[in-house]
Amino acid sequence: MPKISPEHRQMRQQQILEAAWRCFHRAGVQATTMQDIIAESGLSASAMYRYFADKEGIILAAIAASLGRLDGLLQPVLEDASIPGPVELATRIAQLVDGFTRQRDFNLGAIAIQGWSEAQRNGKVRTLIAGYYATFRDRLAERVRAWQKTGAVPRTAKPLDVANAMQAIVLGHVVQGAILGDVDARRIARGLGGFQSS
Repeated sequence: MPKISPEHRQMRQQQILEAAWRCFHRAGVQATTMQDIIAESGLSASAMYRYFADKEGIILAAIAASLGRLDGLLQPVLEDASIPGPVELATRIAQLVDGFTRQRDFNLGAIAIQGWSEAQRNGKVRTLIAGYYATFRDRLAERVRAWQKTGAVPRTAKPLDVANAMQAIVLGHVVQGAILGDVDARRIARGLGGFQSS
């Protein structure tokens, strides 16, 4: 068997993941079979199994790939010291997530909800997702600590609590977008502003 170059392997794996995302979007993660993904990818079964041994491997790779790409988009925003506070940062993150999840043939936001469901029955999926969200929340807490030094967040606030609330807002935005379909990230700033008395 000829040796597969790293570039060719990466291209084929991406082809398979794109096919899997389309299948997951169309039929759901649990209902999708390896045969469905093979047919959608246009590869032979032997070619498919050269890259992934089973559906769980595809699910884990799909989650890792999407979270990795999202992390690359969020990193500059999380490090942007010019963002004045939690409301503005949550809004910026939600805007980025909106753009990222709306792919041409599928919605990664809707698939993410299925991933959260899969995490309730699959420990490997749960560990992967929980690790990402815990790290993301810690990075938000770092921003909160920086805002406390400038007075944008009260020093009495617990950074992890503020970060937890911000993450809940963003994840709730993903759920509303997948289910209602009519959300706008700018509503976060307007909505949270509504809690403040004039």
